[in-house]
This record gives sequence, C-alpha cells and structure tokens, in this order.
Amino acid sequence: MADLFVIEAPFKAQLLEGILRELHVDAKVQATRGHFMSMPGKLRPLGIDCRMREFMRVPANPEVFMRLRDMARSADNLYIATDADQEGDVIAWDVYEAVRDIHPSPARVRLKSMNHASIREAIAAAGPVEKAAAVPGRARGIIDRMIGGVFGSPEVPAGRVSTAILGLVASRGLSVTKVRLAAPSKDRGRPWLAEFDLAAPLDLPTAERLAKLDLPPLGSRGSPVVHPTKPSHTGDILVRAGDRLDISPAEAAASLQRSYEAGRMSYPRAGSRGMTPETAKQIAGIFRKSGWTAVKTENFAAKGEDETHEAPHPIGAVDPRLNPGRLGQDEGVRTLVAADLVKAGMEHKRETAFAQDLAPFLRAQGLPGEVADFVAGLRPGRDGATLTWHREHGPAYPGQEVWARSGIERRRPDTVLLEAVVKAGLGRPSTWPRHVQTFMDRGLADDDLKLTPRGRAWVEGSYAPLLDPRLSAAIEVACERVDPSLFDDPDREPWEVMVDQIVNLLPPSVRDPLREAVAHEPPRQKIDWVGKLDARPDLVGRLAQYVSRPEYAPDL
Repeated sequence: MADLFVIEAPFKAQLLEGILRELHVDAKVQATRGHFMSMPGKLRPLGIDCRMREFMRVPANPEVFMRLRDMARSADNLYIATDADQEGDVIAWDVYEAVRDIHPSPARVRLKSMNHASIREAIAAAGPVEKAAAVPGRARGIIDRMIGGVFGSPEVPAGRVSTAILGLVASRGLSVTKVRLAAPSKDRGRPWLAEFDLAAPLDLPTAERLAKLDLPPLGSRGSPVVHPTKPSHTGDILVRAGDRLDISPAEAAASLQRSYEAGRMSYPRAGSRGMTPETAKQIAGIFRKSGWTAVKTENFAAKGEDETHEAPHPIGAVDPRLNPGRLGQDEGVRTLVAADLVKAGMEHKRETAFAQDLAPFLRAQGLPGEVADFVAGLRPGRDGATLTWHREHGPAYPGQEVWARSGIERRRPDTVLLEAVVKAGLGRPSTWPRHVQTFMDRGLADDDLKLTPRGRAWVEGSYAPLLDPRLSAAIEVACERVDPSLFDDPDREPWEVMVDQIVNLLPPSVRDPLREAVAHEPPRQKIDWVGKLDARPDLVGRLAQYVSRPEYAPDL
C-alpha cells in the first residue's frame, strides 16, 4: 500500500506527488485546502466559553476531513507535511487528532523547499507531531477572535494587529522620503554618508537644499570596526524588493512563494537572520565558485536555537552580478536575495566621521540652527536617534555604490509601512504582507502615509488601548512562550490555559471587556469529531452549510 502525505495547498499536492514519484516513493498526497478546522467567519457569537474553549470550531471542509480518514486507512505510513510555520503546526495537530485512531504515530515533515534534495532530507529528518508546536497559533487565534468580536463594530472593525497598525500610522508620522547626504573625506578616500527619513526639524525644501550643497571634508573619528551584515529575513527582503524593484510587499511575497514551490528558494516566510553552518558552507562555496572569493562560511550569522527556519536563500544556480530589475519579478527577487547574501558572507568594517564642524558651516549657509545641529550629529531627531556619518571598508559586493552622492528618494508607502510594522513587532512573517495590503486597500492613509478623513474617523471609532502597537507586540511575544505548566490541567487544552494567562496580564481596560464577553458561556466539552462524523454521516452535508453560513446552526 502507498504512503500518505498531507499538505495544505492543492497545487503543491500535485507537485509533491510528482517529486515523490521521481524519488521512487510510492505515495499519495492529500491537501487540506487551508485550515483543517475553523471557527465561523462571523465574529459574533464569539463561540468561546468562559474557560477559553472554542466550542464552535468545526471541520473547515467536512468532505476533506472524511476523505483524509478514508485515505489514511489504506496508507502504510502517514506523513504530515503542512507548512513549517505556526499556521502549519496548528493544521498538523488538527490532522493528527483526526487520524490518530488510525495512525497513532504519524511523522511531521518540515519541508524547507520543494526540490528533490530538500524533500529527501526532510523525510529523513521527520519527527513526531508535537502538540506544543500548535500552542502559539491556537492561542493567538483565540485572542485575536476575542479582540475582533468584542471591540469591533460593522463601521470600524477591530483587530489586534490591524488596529495597532492604524495607531502606528496615526502616532509615528511615518515618512516616505529618505534623505542621503554625502560629504568628502579629508583623506580623499570614499565619501562619508548620512541617511535618514525626512522628519522634523527638516522639511522637504530644506532637505532639497541640503542635498545640493557641497559639504566640507570630514575627518575620521577613529579606526574602522567590524560591522557584520546579517542575512535578510522575510521582512528585510520585502522591504528591499519594494525599494529596488518597486513592487508591493504582497507581490514580493508571492514571488518568493512561487520560487519556493518551484524548488528554487528555501522556505520564504522566516523571521530568522541566520543560517545553519551547513547551509552557510554550501552558499559560501557556491558564491566563491562564482568569483566572490571574499565570502566565508564563518561570516554568516548563525540561526538561533529557538528559530525554526533559516533566513530565506536561493536554491540552485543564481548569478548575483545580474541586475535584479532586468530579470522579471520572480527571478529579480531571488537574485536580490542572493546579492544581499554575498555581502552578508563578507567582512566589512565601518568608520565614523567627526561631523561637528558641519554645524557652523550649515549655519553660515543660512540654515536653521536646529537643522545644522541635527545634520552635524549634535541634536537627536524626532525618533531620539543622533545622526551618524559613516563609510564602509571591505571587498566589493553586488549593487555596491562606491562613490555615493547626496540625493532624495521617494519610497513606496506600503514598503515604508511594512518596515515600520516589522520594527514594531506586529504580526509574523506569514502575515506581514497581508496586513499591510489590507491597510492600504482600506484607504486609511494617502500616498504620504498621512491619515485620510476615513482613517481619522477610524482612529476616533477604534478602542483607544488597541491603537498602542506595544500591546499587540506584547501579546505576540507572550504567545511564543510555551511553558510545560500549560499542560498540567488534564481538563483543558494548553492554548486555553495560555489565553487565560495572557488575558489576565492585559491592562484592565482590555482585560475586563474580554472576560465579560465570555463569562456567560458555561464550560463546554470537547467535541469528538471523529466519532460524531463516523456515527452520523448526515452531519457532513449539514456542516458544509454551517461553515459557509454561520447563521445556520445544526445540532452539533
């Protein structure tokens, strides 16, 4: 009998089945078609009881649920190869619970890429399906549903991340204009550079005037020091693609996904800026063969022990010397990643300049004193940071601008917003592009990232504590802490215990309404969907209606 592999997307199912056949693995592949279990699309009623159990959670596609069980009965071995992220871990545990009476010990396969070598390695390294891996995703889903259902309205929806993004734009004054100033060096070497986002005390006319000035030569503050460049995580790549290729975060993410599915890119939704020694050695070897002899294995930052994925990287042949803008979107993004990895594999040093003498020069040009002091590094900017003039020393790398000049760059608003979202700790690599795209599509801000009348109305109509990005980021971090004590209560799931603990730690203005919203719901028993659907096949059709029409509530 053939083995059975379970993944999420139907397209990937066909691709995986073909690769397994070429690897001489006799297997069938079944797609869950996204989430295997789900709550109703509408947020009211919440469907969450007083002990944080999602009692309205049902099979998302009852027919797929039953088909998977039928296929599992005839399979020799079961491999759950859903995406190796938190959403995939939730689906993996849901699939396990649906088939554990048939296959008590299915294998969890974490695919790094959809190519032959990666799939062979992933199967060899397969391990058990771990309940703990599903805890962050399940807990986050419960909290997000509660926040949306309790604090949202038809006029102004609420979201833990989406409302925080609105608050970020309303309070931070994000700038779509980047200013770069260049000053000559007293030693006649590479010029000194200073880069900053346009903000007070500068306005655009003043910045344009600064960019046209011939600034006086600057001297060094001291000896150059090693300045490592880490590999890019998903957010870094999406920002770079926006700046270099003028594509949206959603378009760049789609390109990474297509390259991943074609076996030409590692897992594309990673928050790590590091690599394993094995991958670093492999990439360094490929680049050195291409002439980048300064790339060394030891220069790549290491992946953290608590990180599931490595920084995204190309698989197969790639030429970092090519211009990414001339290669088409998918290969352009892939080549851009490779070019940045070349620099990450080199040792560069950074030297800073003594720029205080710029202040009297700029005052003499008629510029305001606060502007002169900011440019000279004597006065912090609006973000509290002091401007630093610097230059690099080290081997050449792809895309390097050796002799930079002063200039002003207008950036894509969605790229700037994504950069701010990542920096604020909002969302995850898998959700960053979607959150940014949704915000832009709602028309809450203009092309300068200034709130529109609609955006200002949403700020007024939003629950004020949710506008603080720090609250959303703190919940995000709390959901990652899976302590063994979460499993101590035999009558509760660990994610239910986690949600209880997190809600208790929230400010009273948020905690109390959430508690009140579920206080009237008595504790519910966990539904045995395997037994229920086996005993009552008629529920399959009725559940399909329930999933598409939440107002239709069969006797569950």
